[in-house]
Amino acid sequence: MIYLDNGATTFPKPEAVYRAVDEFARNKGVNAGRGAYKAAREANAMIRQVKQQLLSLIDGREQAEVAFTPSVTIALNMVINGLTYQSGDVVYVSPYEHNAVLRPLHLLVKRKGIKVVELPLKKDLSIDLQQTASLFQVEPPKLVCVTAISNVTGYVLPVREIFTLAKEYGAFTLMDGAQAVGLLKIRFAQTKADVLTFAGHKTLYSPFGIAGMYIKNGVDLQEFIVGGNGIQAENPVMPRYMPAKLESGSMDSVAIAGLAASLEWLKGVQSWEEEEKLTRYLLNKLTTVPNINIYLAPGDCHNQAGVVSINIDGFRANEVAAILDYKFDIAVRAGHHCAGRIHRYLNSKRFDGTIRISLGLFNTREDIDRLIDGLKQIDRKTLKNIDDEILRGNC
Repeated sequence: MIYLDNGATTFPKPEAVYRAVDEFARNKGVNAGRGAYKAAREANAMIRQVKQQLLSLIDGREQAEVAFTPSVTIALNMVINGLTYQSGDVVYVSPYEHNAVLRPLHLLVKRKGIKVVELPLKKDLSIDLQQTASLFQVEPPKLVCVTAISNVTGYVLPVREIFTLAKEYGAFTLMDGAQAVGLLKIRFAQTKADVLTFAGHKTLYSPFGIAGMYIKNGVDLQEFIVGGNGIQAENPVMPRYMPAKLESGSMDSVAIAGLAASLEWLKGVQSWEEEEKLTRYLLNKLTTVPNINIYLAPGDCHNQAGVVSINIDGFRANEVAAILDYKFDIAVRAGHHCAGRIHRYLNSKRFDGTIRISLGLFNTREDIDRLIDGLKQIDRKTLKNIDDEILRGNC
């Protein structure tokens, strides 16, 4: 299989990650923080060490602390629901946001009476910072949520500039780093974020089951998910201090051991530089495909991560993805990619979304060459042999 769906999860993982997961699960996979015996202490020490590794990754040792969660969706829900709201509070989102942000906010619209407003775009679909400043002046923000990188077009958004404007009004700033942490060179203090979330299984190249958030020192969130965490067990309420008040339930120490290995592995690679070279090669090759529509990030190549959406005239997105899978064993994703708002600007309705090609550090130019060859052979005859269930499965 040629795997080009790294926006969903990076695959494969580094060999060191597989070894670390297997070794820890076999020999040390006990419940961290739930016992005073040696194995439990070692698991707990490993978790603390990985948090320090994560802080070093974004130069955040003096600025932030880390809370672990089972997924970035849970992390985003915890942050959004960890704030207090009054009816009429205004929350701004970029049109590129994922449903992990949009759906929690939609519930708050119904339950708390908040107002969600989209940040304006220019004609090239970049964030219009001048218009954003004007909007903030008219309706000051309570919360501003911005993804670091679009999981549809690969656009690297101007997060720091947006958050700098938001801070003029004392807004809480939330950066969704699911597609960015481990790829972009991030310095936490420069982002102007109060919280930056991350997903271990994406650009950090670790297993499913571990994610979390960087929390700026001094930020306090209300508890949203509560339960046992091995601290003050006789107390019916969570500990009152951060980040312990956010970390309930047994941590996936096996996945965290994999994250420890991936963080060490990432020190030896130039993630952005390697992905940028491959992305440029992909974009050049895509221009040779007949009847293709390419949805790029606005601006120059420095705004383009290794996520590119396309469509082929005459075919729905899921039909192209199904043919690539069935005939060429190439894995891409078709649909709206859990980020439906931006598709209104891409005018992708007639294709039922886009075909997303998302690159990773284990992809090669040969993978791209085979993709291009497959795209040039897309035909209707092949669709007759593809099960309808496969077509429906692309979303």
